[in-house]
Amino acid sequence: MEPFRKTCGFDFYIVGRKIKKEILNGRIEKIYFIKREDGYVVKFMVYKNQKKFLIITDNAIACYENDIVENPQVPSTFTMVLRKHLEDKFITDVLQCNNDKILSVKTANHILYLEFFGKGNVVLCDNENKIIDALIKREWKGRAVKHGEIYKFPENTLSEKAVMLFFGAYFNEVKENINAAQGNPYESGINFLGDKEGEISGIFKNLIAYNLKRDYEMEKIEKDLKKLEFIAGQQRKRSEELNDEVLIYSKIGDEIYLNSGIIEEILENAKNKVPDSRIKRTEGTNVVAEI
Repeated sequence: MEPFRKTCGFDFYIVGRKIKKEILNGRIEKIYFIKREDGYVVKFMVYKNQKKFLIITDNAIACYENDIVENPQVPSTFTMVLRKHLEDKFITDVLQCNNDKILSVKTANHILYLEFFGKGNVVLCDNENKIIDALIKREWKGRAVKHGEIYKFPENTLSEKAVMLFFGAYFNEVKENINAAQGNPYESGINFLGDKEGEISGIFKNLIAYNLKRDYEMEKIEKDLKKLEFIAGQQRKRSEELNDEVLIYSKIGDEIYLNSGIIEEILENAKNKVPDSRIKRTEGTNVVAEI
């Protein structure tokens, strides 16, 4: 699970798309909340063709096929609120919000906002964005996160600094692409991140496609490596078995060489049907003897 504190908004946009692919149309079966000294963990058990576990912390999110977090024995009050409104509901959409480190998980009648900045937060709203409950209640000038308030995104001005924060390491490449296509974007006032739900304008589609392709290729490489590791493991196992067989047959060969005279004598006696106490029995052309 990679923390998002050091990532940019564009990385989070890609992560949001991946999470959406994993849980979209899945049914929320169970919800758990685990309080920790260094933060918190919220776990969603989602069924989509098979059971998956969506693990959310104050600064990270990931989807697993296997459960990696132990469930608490007693559910918290916040857990019971989430269960009341979200359990047995189907996930209808997953979006990055406000071009920020905020992800929304939507059902038919509710929106769950996951904030991955500061100390993180989990905010449950109805489908009109009125806050039902929040893990951490907060209030600032012009923005309040508490029961009954309308959920508002933090201020996110469209400036060169905001674009730099969103694209991070990709910024120089993005800026060159925009300059080549549109002239100086900062003077012309182009709306870089205009879609309020986090969809990037068409001028960045090639960059997004490149990153998705890169992720796909990396996943394919990882699968190929796992396959090769399995084959290599099987080959190592067979090699060890062959080494053991070589030792056994080498020992047999040494015994035959050391007792070659006795063996020839026994075979000669068996051939001429001369009584020999060392001969236990004959099986066709084979002779079983004890030396």
